[in-house]
Amino acid sequence: MRVTKKEYNFLTGIMNSDYSDDGCGFFDYITDYDYNMKVVRGLIPSLVEKGIIHYDENSGADDYKGNPMACAYVENKYQDIDNHKLINLEVA
Repeated sequence: MRVTKKEYNFLTGIMNSDYSDDGCGFFDYITDYDYNMKVVRGLIPSLVEKGIIHYDENSGADDYKGNPMACAYVENKYQDIDNHKLINLEVA
């Protein structure tokens, strides 16, 4: 699947999150603490449409300010958990 450099950088951020080290997949809470939300809001619809991520606007958890956090999960066919890398992606 082709992705832009910005999309790939966002996916790499998810892959490298603290929550992706548990062996259950590449996952992260999406907050303004870790991400530039102006950029991310533009990337998420494209990545969801391409079927690369699953995105939930309300994860059920709150951030450090008490605000609900969104979450994103990289779909299984785009992650190699054992080698901790993204796969099946081509940066355009």
